[in-house]
Amino acid sequence: MADSGFGEGAEKAAEAVAESVAAAREKFSRLSDDVQNRYKQVSKDVRRGAERAGKELRKSADSARESYRDAADKVQKTYKRTRSELKRVSRDVGEYVQENPGKALLIAAGVGFLFGLIVRRRDDED
Repeated sequence: MADSGFGEGAEKAAEAVAESVAAAREKFSRLSDDVQNRYKQVSKDVRRGAERAGKELRKSADSARESYRDAADKVQKTYKRTRSELKRVSRDVGEYVQENPGKALLIAAGVGFLFGLIVRRRDDED
């Protein structure tokens, strides 16, 4: 009789353990599914964010490239225009000096004198 009570207790304990194990497996399965679902969602969010960031970077790079091209074109045009003007001025000055050597010499001396005064005043102030 004592054995049957012990056997019943062992059976009940085994059933309780089996039920606990089954419940734990079920909880673990649900937890595992939840973790997998969250991982998939986070992966999608990260992928979307990376795609958006990539698009924005491409837009910014394209915009910067276009701005650089525009600036380079403007600088190149300005350089060509300035170079042309300097050639013209140089040619005009050369012609003036050939036609009026005395005046050119006096103008150069006057400019040199004024430049000397300006430099001298700066040296005195320092």
